[in-house]
Amino acid sequence: MQFPQVQIQTTEAKLGLRTQNAKVTLQQPKADVSIQQPEADLSIKQHPPKLSIDQSNAWRNLDLKNIFERTRELAKHGNQTWSENLAKMAQEGDQMMRIENKGNPIASIAKRSGHWNFDIQVGGMPVYDLVSIDYQPGKAEINTQANQPNIKATPRDPEITYQRGQVNGQMEQRSSINIDVKNLKFKGWQGFEMTI
Repeated sequence: MQFPQVQIQTTEAKLGLRTQNAKVTLQQPKADVSIQQPEADLSIKQHPPKLSIDQSNAWRNLDLKNIFERTRELAKHGNQTWSENLAKMAQEGDQMMRIENKGNPIASIAKRSGHWNFDIQVGGMPVYDLVSIDYQPGKAEINTQANQPNIKATPRDPEITYQRGQVNGQMEQRSSINIDVKNLKFKGWQGFEMTI
């Protein structure tokens, strides 16, 4: 005995999608920036140096003295000479007063007083060693004051361009169903028997 057989074949539908991505472009213009740097305030005050040269010892060594020093020395020498001569005159007066001691006191006094002794003492030290030099360097006063920079910045908005994407769908394969029946018997309305 054969049973009826039914075969069903189906085909799935296939849907195809085509997409186009969205596009975004972004441009950021640079900001407008201006920078100005003022120069620093600088002041310099230079004090002059001090140089002193004392040559008085060198001139004194050569017996070349200024008028004030020479006057002081002459006054001192005059006082000393006057004191010495006063003592000498007193001694000579005593000698002349003692005539009874024989001898010739006036001739001996005239002989002693008839010549003079001069003593010239030139210094033995080199002149350049007797020059005193004093130097004081001048100081520099430096004052600085920094100035802040002037910065001006103007930002600029970004430029954005947007292009929308698209999605397109299309049917690539339609669905279908096939039914196949075998060994199926049935009777028609007039008793007709039929096998498929």
